[in-house]
Amino acid sequence: MQECEQGPIPEGPDELGRLLAFWRERLDPRRIAGVDTRRRRLKPGLTQAEVAHLTGVGLTWYRALERGTRHDFSVDFLQRLAMTLRLSETEQAVLFQLAKGQSPPQRPKLAEADAVDPDMQLLLDQMEPFPAYLSNICWDIIGHNSVLDEWFPWLPYERNMMRLAFLYPEAQEQLVPWKEGWARPFLAQVRVALAMHPDHEGLQVLKDDLLKGNRAARELWAENETLGHPDNHVRAIRLLGASESIPVKIKAMAPMGDMTQRFITLIPQNLTQVA
Repeated sequence: MQECEQGPIPEGPDELGRLLAFWRERLDPRRIAGVDTRRRRLKPGLTQAEVAHLTGVGLTWYRALERGTRHDFSVDFLQRLAMTLRLSETEQAVLFQLAKGQSPPQRPKLAEADAVDPDMQLLLDQMEPFPAYLSNICWDIIGHNSVLDEWFPWLPYERNMMRLAFLYPEAQEQLVPWKEGWARPFLAQVRVALAMHPDHEGLQVLKDDLLKGNRAARELWAENETLGHPDNHVRAIRLLGASESIPVKIKAMAPMGDMTQRFITLIPQNLTQVA
């Protein structure tokens, strides 16, 4: 994966390397998808190899990064790195300033119409112990219950379900098999949404971002598949710390007041696996 070119950075490569090592070593591997927690660890946190894998770059490249090698970093890479390292907003600002000499991009604000009212939040909470969320027409998660946070700890860093699935390797470690089980039907849904709302700028930007950022997405998009909704689909998810995936049934509904929203509940088909 080509993420950067050699070149100057504004300031502080040594400081950046020290901070990256510190942030990496404070992580709890049990809270990171795609990390083998069974092996004995000689040092705390994640290894450089694990961070490289979860951010989609080579180990040699990442090792050089922690040694202070200067690079021209892409915004996409820095956002993946911030999520993998579980950085706070302040830490993300430091990362971007040291790496690119600029502030991180502002997260787009949700439209007022997408605000979740207390009654809808109550319904989401009532779905527990099953994870549930409400998304808008562009798959931005606009409301969810606490179980979803437990299943997917990367949610605070990216609230768009499609971008998570296609642009963040950590999410792909949990959604298995990723290409056939999740990516293919997800893109088929995006195609239908675009056909139904051809003038929606947010949907067009979403499609362009997915295809630009993921080679497999471009290959799948060329197959022209369509899917209206995933209701009653059974797919697999690998929970944190689990070696095996579990089958979950997707229950998809929509509020009558806005049929472009999606109320999604994930129901494990073998409850003993999540007890």
